[in-house]
Amino acid sequence: MKVTRFLVGSAGVAAVLTAWWVVSTLELVSPFILPSPMAVVDATRRLSGGYLGSSLVAHLEASLSVVLTGYLAAVLVGVSLGVAMAWLRPLDVMFGPLISMLRPIPPPAWIPLAILWFGIGLQGKAFVVFVSTITPCLINSYVAIKQVPPSLVSAARTLGASRTDLLFRVAVPFGLPLIANGMRIALGTAWATVVAAELVVATAGFGFIIMSGYRNFESDIMAAGIVAVALTGFVIDLLFQQAEKRIFDWCAGE
Repeated sequence: MKVTRFLVGSAGVAAVLTAWWVVSTLELVSPFILPSPMAVVDATRRLSGGYLGSSLVAHLEASLSVVLTGYLAAVLVGVSLGVAMAWLRPLDVMFGPLISMLRPIPPPAWIPLAILWFGIGLQGKAFVVFVSTITPCLINSYVAIKQVPPSLVSAARTLGASRTDLLFRVAVPFGLPLIANGMRIALGTAWATVVAAELVVATAGFGFIIMSGYRNFESDIMAAGIVAVALTGFVIDLLFQQAEKRIFDWCAGE
């Protein structure tokens, strides 16, 4: 099953790459608008050797540092607050309306305020990542606890479980898959958001590469930056899935 899924997925990627190569080779679209795959490969080599004072690895490190800072803060706050709101009615009443008002605000709308409050360094971009990723962490954690079957809680209470035991030994373990799903969604959102933040203000990072390519009319550099974003995001998601599987397998074996 896994081999079949891999082959089908690879076929889809190969089809897109083939279509890209055919369109660019026949020049059905201007090379300035759609650079060829080989042009993107050459641009990637240029980036690896250094682009605007930083190597490709340095740009990767710049984006990852922002993502991890904002994402980890969002997981800590979002999961904790979501669980607490679902478990404690007063907190739900207190913070529910505020979250409902803030949730529709698109993350890029926070960028000007982030620059004003924190400047153009790590803190400002990490704040934008934080506000974009806290929502899936919070909502999934809230729903996960709310969906715990009352019969399961009643059975644990009958066996003498305290309220703390009900939360940490019944509700949270039951809702862990949905909580982890929210964290995975948040990780993808964080990676997309950091690129948006770096498009506006940055001195390094993949978003900075894409915007610099746009300003310098280097479409191959822009495409190389986009491909780098896609591949890095794909690898990060795979690593998260593997870590999630190992943790769940370990919990099941306990």
